[in-house]
Amino acid sequence: MKALLLFLVVFFLLWDLGWMVAGVHQMLPWRLRRLRDETPPGPQVLDVRTPAEFALFHIPGAINRPDALLADPAALGLDPKRPVVVACMTGHRSPFVAKRLAAQGYDAANLTWGMLGWKLAGGKSVSGGTR
Repeated sequence: MKALLLFLVVFFLLWDLGWMVAGVHQMLPWRLRRLRDETPPGPQVLDVRTPAEFALFHIPGAINRPDALLADPAALGLDPKRPVVVACMTGHRSPFVAKRLAAQGYDAANLTWGMLGWKLAGGKSVSGGTR
């Protein structure tokens, strides 16, 4: 069990390090929480999970667009003048979208460890609906 846990920790760290090397900015969950608390409304959140995942729990005010990787960034409902943090469940789908948005001129970051990290960091979430 300890070996599996160690493997998972190393895997997640290497995954995030690889994306940083590829030029994708990372936003740690507690930093996003602090930014949203100290400077409301804080960065906008683009949630790329499925509607079912989003309905379970999501960051208040997040925009749910599971098609974000394929959609025209201008059609995602984002304000290009505000920073955007891209979230998925574990931080393994969202870096692709964050990289694409950054290439299109957005100030984009990936939510490190995704919504699971957000919940572990004590971030507020709501259930139901899509937005």
